[in-house]
Amino acid sequence: MKAIIFDFDGTLTKGGDNIWKAMWKYLGYDIGQGSLYRQLFIRFLSHDIDHQTWCDLSADAFMERGISKDIMLNLAKNTELIDGAKETFKKLKENGHSLHVVSGSMTAVIRQVLGDNVKYFDSINGNEALFDEDGNMIGIKGTKYDFEGKARFVEELIAKTGIDKSDICFVGNGDNDEWVYKSGCKTLCINPEDTDTSNTTIWHKSIDNLTDLRDILPALNVAPTLQELISNGDESNNKTTHICPMMAEFMCKD
Repeated sequence: MKAIIFDFDGTLTKGGDNIWKAMWKYLGYDIGQGSLYRQLFIRFLSHDIDHQTWCDLSADAFMERGISKDIMLNLAKNTELIDGAKETFKKLKENGHSLHVVSGSMTAVIRQVLGDNVKYFDSINGNEALFDEDGNMIGIKGTKYDFEGKARFVEELIAKTGIDKSDICFVGNGDNDEWVYKSGCKTLCINPEDTDTSNTTIWHKSIDNLTDLRDILPALNVAPTLQELISNGDESNNKTTHICPMMAEFMCKD
């Protein structure tokens, strides 16, 4: 593999509400059956409205109840990176991989949650929340790389870099990632949500109940060094070295 593309919510995070749902709920909107939140989603999926119109109508609802940049970023503090994320990004980058995030989340939220790990990524792609000088929302610029657009991102990456599609892997977890396979790249589903991993046309590999991102490395054909497999750990902080199940099995073989 030469390029790894990650979804964000539920893929690089520990779960919980994504920023869209968190903002709707914080502002006091219902998100249940028949709610505006669900109606807009259904209208988008049925092609009644396009992605930008979905963003515009959502932004109108947010602005009506006074969403601000501070509120959005404070809500994002409830989102945590999955364990082993930094070590995984570092390992992939050291191995020469190009790393990207392609998500339907907000870019500002993605960058805040990634923190210093942003340095490992060649691009961060998502929706852009727009604010005035006082920090009040004035709109949302929709990404062109969500749902069907995720496949478009891969195709553009291939055209730009010359990387063969077989050397690109997309790592995701949900139904808005299901179009990526159409680009011809490899796909890996982790902690699936609202998607069928038994469909191996869409998902070439899958890992359920993943709690440490380092466990994807064998699926990406990235082998750990001996030093990474064997360590004395840090007893003073009660830390131990993580060995993924696939590598543990390898180490126990005769």
